[in-house]
Amino acid sequence: MSLIPGRAQDIQFGGGGDRAAAAHKDHVRLADDGIVVDAGKPQVVELRFHVDPGFHINSHTPKDELLIPTVLKLDTADVKVVSEEYPKGTAFRLTVGDGETLDVYQGEFRVMLRVIVPRGASTLTGALRYQACDNAACFPPRSLPVKVAVTGK
Repeated sequence: MSLIPGRAQDIQFGGGGDRAAAAHKDHVRLADDGIVVDAGKPQVVELRFHVDPGFHINSHTPKDELLIPTVLKLDTADVKVVSEEYPKGTAFRLTVGDGETLDVYQGEFRVMLRVIVPRGASTLTGALRYQACDNAACFPPRSLPVKVAVTGK
């Protein structure tokens, strides 16, 4: 028996290096918008998220209870979050399996928040929990850190 030397980077497992690399990317990012609102009274602000081209994430209200919904969890003491409003998803038909239609976010989506902000500088912090998928597979669920500068004037 003979062994043929090879380089580790030439060996691919589980469908190739691109899929493995994709599994470790977030595929979702938060637009870096600073927010300025009137202090001390309820104000509506929006957080803009972008999903990478070729990917989608389940909406906040997916059609199947087994799917992982997109959820924004905020944990800030300075900014009072009165309510959250998620956008409606768009229909997305899978090209694999039985062609199931999902309710997803693609491209840009916005989560609207009704907040009360104190005067001065604050930070809205938390995480967006989601699961990114492409046309062939879904990747492990991720949490995207959310950190947004908010100024009450």
